[in-house]
Amino acid sequence: MASRFPIHRMVFACLALAGLPAFAQVDIKAVVVKHLKTSRDFTLKVAEQMPEADFGFKLTPPQMSFAEQMAHLSEEQAGLLAPFFPNDKANPGKPASMSKKDVLAYVRQSFDNSIDKVSKLTPAQIAKTYNGGEGSMTGLELLMFLMDHTTHHRASAEMYLRAKGITPAEYQF
Repeated sequence: MASRFPIHRMVFACLALAGLPAFAQVDIKAVVVKHLKTSRDFTLKVAEQMPEADFGFKLTPPQMSFAEQMAHLSEEQAGLLAPFFPNDKANPGKPASMSKKDVLAYVRQSFDNSIDKVSKLTPAQIAKTYNGGEGSMTGLELLMFLMDHTTHHRASAEMYLRAKGITPAEYQF
């Protein structure tokens, strides 16, 4: 009887290992959509912290203003997702003005559009290689670039808040 336990363990281990490929697969699209929603909410929190009167504030003259940082990170989302949808001629536009109200509305709209587009991607689109202004990248790399670009400019905007004596909202991931 004792000799069967190693066999039982071996059978159990083989069954467990056979299931690993199913567990190892990750739904990249779902992960990116989840993090885009978190990024949208966190970016809006950061933008809401800056007083309306300081939306034009720049750390140094050659830099973008706070409002321009927020508009830029939002506008570029459409550009980074454009290779996935070559027939989509939609113009990402710009905020109606650089006022706090208009920039916040634009940030929300841009993120919502990005979330909608990413939720429609197929695994083939994510795996495909695209050639564009940034060189050759897979769909996954474009999605990573989208997230990284947003994080970069939001972090810059947080420095603007600190320069104004405002402690940025706690980081969310």
